[in-house]
Amino acid sequence: MNLWRYLGKGPTLIFGVSTLLATQEGRAVTQFTNSNYPFTFDINDVTSSIDLPIRDQVETVNMTLETMKERLVKAPTDETVEPLTLNVAAGDAQIDAMAEKIALAGQKQPLIAYLKRKLSSSPSAALTSVGPARLVTLDEAGFSLIDPAKFAAMYSKPQHNLILDSTPLKGNLKLQKQFLRELVPFFPKAERTAIKAKISNGEALDVNTALLPAFPRQMLKKYVVFRGPNCFHAALAFQSTILPSSSFINVKEEPGYHRAMINYDELWRAIKRDFYEIDPLRQPLKYGDMLVFFDVPERESDLPNAHVDFRWIRHTATHLFSGYTFSKGSKSPNTPYTVRTLPEEWSTWKRFTKNLALRVYRRSLSKVSAKPPMDLADWVY
Repeated sequence: MNLWRYLGKGPTLIFGVSTLLATQEGRAVTQFTNSNYPFTFDINDVTSSIDLPIRDQVETVNMTLETMKERLVKAPTDETVEPLTLNVAAGDAQIDAMAEKIALAGQKQPLIAYLKRKLSSSPSAALTSVGPARLVTLDEAGFSLIDPAKFAAMYSKPQHNLILDSTPLKGNLKLQKQFLRELVPFFPKAERTAIKAKISNGEALDVNTALLPAFPRQMLKKYVVFRGPNCFHAALAFQSTILPSSSFINVKEEPGYHRAMINYDELWRAIKRDFYEIDPLRQPLKYGDMLVFFDVPERESDLPNAHVDFRWIRHTATHLFSGYTFSKGSKSPNTPYTVRTLPEEWSTWKRFTKNLALRVYRRSLSKVSAKPPMDLADWVY
């Protein structure tokens, strides 16, 4: 496959002229754009078009032992597989606390000794509340000192298992028609027929198995082993696995990352090419709407016609109904694919941004790509 490569950045922004990122094929993505809609800074103003009675059973999702072992074994020879790591502050009290937290019974002191040896040659990782931390990459010897369940607990996430009461749909043909119409772009006719039959019988609908498209249904509650598959990829693949696989969109292959990773300029290309924007302050969210979270500079916050720079994008999720979303937390395999609430998405990213804002994009069905030249979602199966 002849992958497009960036030739470099074009002219910088001068007097409002947009910077273009060019490819060999002459295609480009506009870095800056203007929107007729303002940014949304308060999700309490956002509503769902479908709001049905739902039973929410919250489950804690954990990385499996098999996934940990796969990362442990494959990472040394495959740079796209992320090794098992720990961020450890290099002080005796912090090392002791980490060992206390994750060591196997009777292995705390050997783990402390192991961490001190590794820390002496480990690169700096990130600042923590107790000072600089260093990144410790675990090998089999180190992993043998760790309780896998305790390690997994550090990266556990809540998952909302939803059961939808179909009674309101059965008794309201107009609402039922609207609900099924919103599902059309995401489910083949046979699956929509099965959903309609359950509604007609007044059966409850399990969202995990009946109301998620193929990709999120397959990936739900899973941790992958690769660096790369991220929230941008998850949002596009929810629409269709063709989108993130398309060479028109997934242009750049990043060294050390799985080919499935989508960069923010690639996401923006997909949005400009295959989606149109809606104003969530005036239009209720529909099933499948892409929620894009931005960190907006303060000086841009109050403009009536919003100036949008794709470099402000921090996260994407997909709206389902009744204020629930589907997403992946990051490009790291330490985050799973889960169903969350919109307030949970908002509060999470509020911690990582100075000025969090939302924009919403809806798939344009008039633009449908051909089958991609390669399957970038083969790791799913």
